[in-house]
Amino acid sequence: MSFSERIKNFLSRSREKHKLSFTNDTTYDEKWSLRVSSMNLWMLLVLYSIVLIITVIMLIKFTGMSSIFGEGSSPIQTEQVNENRSNLDSLKKQAESTQMYLDDLKRILLDQPFDDSLGSGTNDSIFRNYQANFQKSEEDSLLRIKVENEGKPKVNLEYDFFFAPVKGTISKSFNYQTRHYGVDIVTESEAPIKSCLEGTVIYASWTPDDGELIMVQHNNGFISVYKHCSSLLKKLGDRVQSGDPIGLVGNSGKHTTGPHLHFELWKSGVPLNPQDFINFNK
Repeated sequence: MSFSERIKNFLSRSREKHKLSFTNDTTYDEKWSLRVSSMNLWMLLVLYSIVLIITVIMLIKFTGMSSIFGEGSSPIQTEQVNENRSNLDSLKKQAESTQMYLDDLKRILLDQPFDDSLGSGTNDSIFRNYQANFQKSEEDSLLRIKVENEGKPKVNLEYDFFFAPVKGTISKSFNYQTRHYGVDIVTESEAPIKSCLEGTVIYASWTPDDGELIMVQHNNGFISVYKHCSSLLKKLGDRVQSGDPIGLVGNSGKHTTGPHLHFELWKSGVPLNPQDFINFNK
């Protein structure tokens, strides 16, 4: 038999109809039947395969399924990911820097010691061979007299008016030499304590020595501190205006003998005498 005859014979057999039927196994009743040729069956399978392949390609191209097959990200996506990573690193460093600043500020205001950044075990020959000279020089004596006479550091103020936190009687004044960096104002218990300037609350919590304590950061490097409150009306991060109530007068903490407010005013890390700027008299 020649090749052409074989082809004709194959095509003839492909066009032959076959019957596909489903029957009941018990009663042998025919439930469903279909007449189809081999050629039609193959064409249906090919058509189904083409439709399936086109559908999968479209899904991969126009949806996020491309990542499943390990296709690389577009240049725009890669640039966006790198930018987001850089922004996160910057935010992390800024948050760490802010936290270190607040921790150091808290130690200063609470009169807590600092760790020596040089360390006692330094290997630097300059520090190992250093010999202290405790003889008073002329410059040192002049500086000592100047500080003792002034009693407080000089700073430039940018505010013309400070709101009095409370009105009352001064029981203990500011004293730079004894490290009493504020004033104690005796007033009525539970009287409202008001912010002396507008700013943001940077600390609001309880400490064993000073009880309920709140600090407010103002513009131009000013910080105000309010100690021994009975309760606090603001929390960390709150924005306050000049004269806004931020706490109530109390007697909390170990360093107190009665209801009063211990108030401190700082400028760029330097303590100021609040009585130079605020009238606390009723």
